[in-house]
Amino acid sequence: MSKKRILVAPLDWGLGHAARCVPIVRYLQEKGAEIVMAADKGPLALLREEFPQLEFLVLPGYDIRYAKSGKAMPLKMLLSVPGILAKIKSEHEALKQIIKEKKIDAIISDNRYGLWTKEVPCIFITHQLRIKSPIGENRLQKINYKYIEKFTECW
Repeated sequence: MSKKRILVAPLDWGLGHAARCVPIVRYLQEKGAEIVMAADKGPLALLREEFPQLEFLVLPGYDIRYAKSGKAMPLKMLLSVPGILAKIKSEHEALKQIIKEKKIDAIISDNRYGLWTKEVPCIFITHQLRIKSPIGENRLQKINYKYIEKFTECW
């Protein structure tokens, strides 16, 4: 039986998503899996330092900028939605090529909503099933679940 090739891809909002992937990658390596990492910016640098022997792909992140004040955060995030949706679509399109070229058997996506497919099992890791918002929270929740439900599993 050949080794399974697993794509692991954390979001680029700080280093927490990448750090959360480190024990998962170590576990998968212990089980004999071949890991292909896909990340951008800080997470890419952190994971390259932690796992220099792995194969890495640059997968552009969502490039979110936080508001300077907490009060401005909801508006800043709302204005970011069109860009986030465009990034989700582009990473979903890129995934098709990655699966084909890298012969990926499974995907572990840490909060990257576009990394799902029906071709291989896809796991979505999140710490935020319920997104809090001062406006439109129920609508936002429906959109969030619509994306999460595309994955095989949610951790």
